[in-house]
Amino acid sequence: MTSPATASAVPTCMDEDSTTSSVTGGPAEDRRRRALAVLVWTGAVLAPICNLLAIWLAELSASTWNDRFITLDPTVVLFPAAGAFLITRRPRLLVPWLLWASGVVGGLYYLIYSAAHWFYLTDPGGITPYLAWLALWLWLWHVPVFISLLPLLFPDGRLPSRRWRPILYANLVLMVGHSLFLGLAPDPEFESQLPVANPFGVEALREISPAVESYIGAPMMALTALGVLSLVFRYRAGDTELRRQVAWYVGALVVLLASWILRVATGSWLLMATETLFMAGVPLSIIAAVLRYRLYGIDVVLNRALVYGSLVAVTGGVYFGLIWLAGALASDLGQGIGLISALAVGGVFHPARLRLQRLVDRVFAVERDPYRVVGLLGRTGQGAQDPAAALSEAVVAIRGALGAGGVGVEVRTGRGGATRVFTDGELRPGAQEVPLFWHAERVGTLLVAGARPGREPMEVLARHLAELAHAVRLTADLHRSRERIRSTRDEERRRLGRELHDGLGPALTSVTFALDEARRRLDTDPRAVEKLLVRVREEMIATIASVRELVYGLRPPALDDLGLEGALRVAAGETAVTVDGPLDDLPAAVEVAAYRIAQEALTNTRRHAGAATVLIRLRRLPGELRVEVADDGVGLPENPVAGVGLTSMRERAAEVGGSCVIGPRPGGGTEVIARLPAEETE
Repeated sequence: MTSPATASAVPTCMDEDSTTSSVTGGPAEDRRRRALAVLVWTGAVLAPICNLLAIWLAELSASTWNDRFITLDPTVVLFPAAGAFLITRRPRLLVPWLLWASGVVGGLYYLIYSAAHWFYLTDPGGITPYLAWLALWLWLWHVPVFISLLPLLFPDGRLPSRRWRPILYANLVLMVGHSLFLGLAPDPEFESQLPVANPFGVEALREISPAVESYIGAPMMALTALGVLSLVFRYRAGDTELRRQVAWYVGALVVLLASWILRVATGSWLLMATETLFMAGVPLSIIAAVLRYRLYGIDVVLNRALVYGSLVAVTGGVYFGLIWLAGALASDLGQGIGLISALAVGGVFHPARLRLQRLVDRVFAVERDPYRVVGLLGRTGQGAQDPAAALSEAVVAIRGALGAGGVGVEVRTGRGGATRVFTDGELRPGAQEVPLFWHAERVGTLLVAGARPGREPMEVLARHLAELAHAVRLTADLHRSRERIRSTRDEERRRLGRELHDGLGPALTSVTFALDEARRRLDTDPRAVEKLLVRVREEMIATIASVRELVYGLRPPALDDLGLEGALRVAAGETAVTVDGPLDDLPAAVEVAAYRIAQEALTNTRRHAGAATVLIRLRRLPGELRVEVADDGVGLPENPVAGVGLTSMRERAAEVGGSCVIGPRPGGGTEVIARLPAEETE
């Protein structure tokens, strides 16, 4: 395995879910934090200085390199700085420490390697053998750390699961064992290119160490591949935020790996500079993912990069394959083969793009067909406990399907402008807004950030979400109505209790005392008894009137005397009342609710509508009684405020399991439609 002094390695990066932790502790803790900051930032400054010194020393001792060279390594320049920046904010995380240590050790390694060659020219003895000994194995604590350990432990310093422990142990054993074989090799010239004896060499390893070194590359690359593969398992098992972090990390790896492969294949200096630029961007993306992991959009970049990168490979392969085939079979075709190849590429391009897009979308769990997304939403919400839970799951599903940075739904749950917001991800300013309408009434707004789906997908999703938003609003209204019903029922019970205790109770007590007094005076003063009996009669009449008033409050007597139709005709006066179907078998509670709703609607019409005509219609339908009260008055205002009357009508309908809708009447005026269950409940 060749050391990084002679060949560029592919660096990897880390990512970590984080919000800056604040550590409080006293003066001692502050001193420790300052000392830690000084330590890590000193290492971050010294690492690139060591790299620059190594370049200078390499120029001075160029004759000993045998075409080897040292350049400014971005992993040494920026990894320690990025690690120091993160350590000062999250000192307890392992991954920033690995990032920092890898860069610092890399800078130290470059300096020691170049110094060993320079000292060999100026002073072959002295410390030269010891510097050469360090240069033999120190790189093993630089390169494997960021190409093998970081992917395995990303982003929280823990393995994806216990099953990955053997991979971690194998990395550590390989690093330690490889270091020992190199450090004890008696003739290290095969690695350092310096004819210097190893002061710690073991003669028995003279033939073994070079043999091990020639085969060690395969297991190192295998462990690196397994470390990267662990990211796939971590991504599949992670939540949305963890997937975003992994996406930032993998995105940097994919771009950097592609650049490295092209540079190795072509040997281009331009590609080497590009690779260096990409390497410099890795720690910047790490910081973004660690401290602001909600900076979404990397999955969209990856999606496009994979699709069009694969498309370039497919079309390029078709083009050059046809040219090669034509050259091999019929070399006299000349320029015509170029035209044929171009036409073939044009024919392949569109179907290949569609198939590659579907494949990549499946990998990223992105669904571009809006109708399939709606089907996914339907399946997602089937197991939800209530409409609010279904809408929350729908928001998560939509965000994943669209590949958006954030998705939210605002639902207008209160009649005073109150809203309830369901979000997944981060809704940045400038998010796309789509109004949600249910039967021409706006019930909420769909917000999408970090993605720009077409008009048709948004309209299809809006129709489905409007149903859920309306269900959420109905649930909220029902909850408030039930609360008011319970509150009203409790208040009514308290009122009845007060009436009975303060009115009927004292009246009956007074009658009892008067009767006792009359019984005692019956033999001695008959005339006084007559006065007492008259008073008892008057009190009983007053008590009976009070009881009737209480009973009327519970159930109007007109319902028992005249029935629902007759009672409404009496209450409506000259208003027309029409009845479709029998009303004699209605439940008592439904009769009271229908009477009270119609009575309240009539009262509101007389007070506010200024109507010339009011029509009441009772319709007996299968399983329900429909009460319709319509007028030709001024109608409702544009934004009606629910008062006591409108609220009481809805609550009376809800109390018996029905519904009441108050709205504009076609042709002008107001219409109240109450649907009440018409079957007796057991």
